[in-house]
Formats: sequence, C-alpha cells, structure tokens
Amino acid sequence: MCLIITGKSAKIRSTLLDTNGLIADIYASNPDGIGIMYSTTKGLKVVKVLPKSQADATAFITKLPNDDRELAIHFRWTTHGDTDLINCHPYDVVPGYVAMMHNGVLKTGNAADTTKSDTWHFIKTYLADPVHDHPTLIHNESFLTMVADYIGDNRFVFMDGEGRMAHVNYDQGVEHDGLWFSNTYAWRPTRLIPNYYSSSKHASRYSSYSTYGKYGGWGGDDVYDDMYMGEVAPRKASVSAHDPKFNEDDYEWVDDEMIDAESMTLEDIELLGEYLFDADVEAVEACLEAMPMATIDTIFDNWVPSITTFTREQDLSSYEQDIYKAALDRDIAAMHDFVRNGKSASTIAEVLCYYLNWSHVRSQPLPALLA
Repeated sequence: MCLIITGKSAKIRSTLLDTNGLIADIYASNPDGIGIMYSTTKGLKVVKVLPKSQADATAFITKLPNDDRELAIHFRWTTHGDTDLINCHPYDVVPGYVAMMHNGVLKTGNAADTTKSDTWHFIKTYLADPVHDHPTLIHNESFLTMVADYIGDNRFVFMDGEGRMAHVNYDQGVEHDGLWFSNTYAWRPTRLIPNYYSSSKHASRYSSYSTYGKYGGWGGDDVYDDMYMGEVAPRKASVSAHDPKFNEDDYEWVDDEMIDAESMTLEDIELLGEYLFDADVEAVEACLEAMPMATIDTIFDNWVPSITTFTREQDLSSYEQDIYKAALDRDIAAMHDFVRNGKSASTIAEVLCYYLNWSHVRSQPLPALLA
C-alpha cells in the first residue's frame, strides 16, 4: 500500500540506513518503485528508480543528499496501473514546479486507462488544471481540507520548486524524531520506537487486532478476550489519536457490516478474525483484494492454523494444495507470493476458511498491520 517518509534528507538517509531491518521491512512490502523529490538551486528535482533487489533499494538511499534540505521519499506497492517508472511516485502536477506523492487507494480508480495508476488519473482529472493556474493552492489550508474530505483514508504529499511541502491527512501518519511516516503497516515501528505499542502518543486509530480500542490503552488477556466475545468494531474517530483533542468517547460503535474491497480500510480489517472463524469467504477475499500482504501478516501474527478432520489433500487442486501446505507451515514468504501473484484471492480465501481450523496466538497479540 506504499509508504511515504518526509523530513530532512540527511535524517531520512541515516534513519533508513542505520536502523537494523528497516529497509528490509519497507522493501519487502513495497518493492515496485522508489521515488524522491527535493529542491535544488535550479528548482524541483524528482528521481525515480525500479529496484530489482533490496540491495538496489539500499544503494539508491545512499545517494540521497546528506544535508538538511526537505525531502520526501515514496516506496511503491502496485495497486493500480503498470509497474513502471511512469507510475512510480512522485507525479508531476505542474511539470517542473509541483509534484505529488500518494499513499492509499483512491475510490476514483483507473478505469479510463488501466495502464496508469489511480494517482495519475486523480491528478489528471482533479488537480492538474487548478494547481497549474494557481500553484499556491497546495499551501492553501481550505483547499487541502477539501481534498482531505474527498479522499478520506488516503495521504498526499505535495512539494513545490522552492522545496516547500504540504501534507494532506497528516494526522493519519506517525511522527518520530523529526520524520513523518504515512503509515505503520508497511514497516515495523518498534524498530525505531521500542515503546510504540505501549505509548498512547503512538496508539494509532488504525488499531486493528489489538487490545487498543474503547478501553483506552493496550491491555491484557481480559481485554483481548472481549474483542472476540461479541464486541463490535469501532468506526473512525472524528479526531486522530495523534491530535491533542482526541477523545476515546468519539468512537461510534456499530454492528458488523460487509463492505467491498474498493472501500476497505484498516478499521474494517479489524473484523478479519470473525471472518476466518465464521468461514466467511467473501469477506476474507475482500480483505485480500484490498490489502493482500497486510491481511496475510495479520492472520499469521494473530492465529495459528491446524488441519481440519474432514480435509483431504487429494481433494484439493495442486494450487490449493500449495496454499494449504504454506499456510500450515506458516510460510509467510510463500503466502506473500500467493497474494502478489495469485490466480485468485477467492481461492486463497476458500483454503483459509474451508480447509483450516484457527486458534488465537495468546503470546503474540500485536497486529501485523501496525507492526
């Protein structure tokens, strides 16, 4: 689902290179392109690459300017459009002067030209003309609020030729040591923030399968049990958990609703456990289509599969058998390959729901979507 990091170039460079395992986490989740934008004396500079390996990604990062200029870096995971340099972020909004990066999946899609990403289409349809005529719009609070209201659970970062950045939905990300990260599901925040999951400052509203919720903190087994004993999932709070005005009582508690993949959010994947235990194939399929790798990580970090008494491997197709064996072995790398290159999310969902039993992982209650 991509990741954007913004801040001083030297700080981004040192954090990525010197934090054990951080590049590995990010590249494993987002291997489909890296792009940067920063200012120079000649104006806005944009550089994009398609790394073929983690080593390529690391080599690119070592070339970031080792100074205090503002820089934004984007790691892509393909959801719409081809995996190529055209669809690698950042995109030109005003060529040579304003560029933009995006994290998330836009409801507007890319049906008009499926070779291009949803971001490319959004810029072409909604942003290019007004920002071309009025480049300072990207720093206009009212304009950015209007864009935020329209895009919902998505994050934009703009930069102009003077190196000034503007964020849309800044509070959906995480701040740490002068840097801003657009999400916490594409990397493991405890690599940088050891007490991340016990700190209310970093208790994201994307709480997923955690013990954080209406109870106001990360609790023990009693709270964890309550999450599976008929309690319903929280809707998005009106104020981010990062905001000083955040109030836990602002959560609205509603009954389970099935949604489609186009509108899937992290909060909706909170229901993933119920879907697995209820063998709700359509719901698990929707999660896999919306956030494939994050869904797999969440499943295997929170539940353990076991053989059902009625499953016979000879009754499964060879493709189903491969999925079945990988799931039983908890082979996360293989499961990632299935969801990235799989023939059908529905087949994966059927194997997970129909041919396996699941039990809770008591010793590992932290969610992959936030880890």
